[in-house]
Amino acid sequence: MLLHTKDFPQADRFDSVIAATVAVANGATTDLDIANQIEGIQGDSRQGRYYRKAAEMLGFIRNDKNHATITERGQSVTNDPHPTNPIVLESVVNLNLYQKLLFQLENHPEGLTQQQIIDFLSSISSPEMGSSIIPRRVSTVLAWLRSLEVVNYNQNRYYIRQEAVTTIPIIEFKDIRQPIVIHDNLQAYQEASERISQADHVVTVYRNQAKAERSHNSHKRLVNLVASRIRNSGGIPKANQFIDLATTIDHDFIFEMKSTDASNLRTQIRKGISQLYEYRFLQNKPDARLVLVIESPLDGADEWYKEYIEQDRSIHLVWDGDDQLYGTPATRLSLDFLSLQ
Repeated sequence: MLLHTKDFPQADRFDSVIAATVAVANGATTDLDIANQIEGIQGDSRQGRYYRKAAEMLGFIRNDKNHATITERGQSVTNDPHPTNPIVLESVVNLNLYQKLLFQLENHPEGLTQQQIIDFLSSISSPEMGSSIIPRRVSTVLAWLRSLEVVNYNQNRYYIRQEAVTTIPIIEFKDIRQPIVIHDNLQAYQEASERISQADHVVTVYRNQAKAERSHNSHKRLVNLVASRIRNSGGIPKANQFIDLATTIDHDFIFEMKSTDASNLRTQIRKGISQLYEYRFLQNKPDARLVLVIESPLDGADEWYKEYIEQDRSIHLVWDGDDQLYGTPATRLSLDFLSLQ
């Protein structure tokens, strides 16, 4: 999915995006009303429109024919109008533009210059953008990340702040064709994108299965439990419409969570195994380590699955027990960042 002009914010000052949200919550409806409540742009309806569109892009307000109203998400921001509000950070990093940029920054721990960022965004943008728009907009794009303290700027390069990693929520990639595990070169990245596009029918099936799975509270709990361990170990948890979690911590990892009980254990394990293999192929990462996370331990007649999953299938098995994650000795060693019991 290529980036378009509408994906790039034009509102330079991120604190004023929040101010625009507060203005709408306080009754401002038009672009001029919004501008009049933001310091430095009073009377400038054009600037008011930029900040209104930015708040709309983030889901803080909705607009109909120059009549803005606050959303539930925007009201939560109004109640805590600071960049440290987790909803603010989540709203930014889950924009398609920032998903792609943060992925690229994570892929380059040595940092990226502003020109490299311009070149990257130009390579994934629609031709209708032209050659002049992205260089003008990149300063705003980066200013948002600096305001949120997600990136550092040092010696003309931008880096993801390691201190910020633990605050970044699960990045939910909306572009289904974008790989969510890191690739060493653009060709491998493009090959993964092509594989996913070609497997559109299978991806649709997995997407529907994932939607059903994720409706269960036990599934959400497993995802959140693993994601928190990933963040605490310095990794960024990522997901898309069919992969529950992926991350890179020394190695690439792909996770599949399965809600299990006595009635569905075997079916869920079989589904999980097949899905992990196909996810790895579609992501074009043959060396990625696969992890199956299930809801309950394997006991009695089902204990043989441990050996089958780990030794025969080369998949790490993790299971939950009262909000504690468990694994075999070999898996505890390989997945030390999960602090398994």
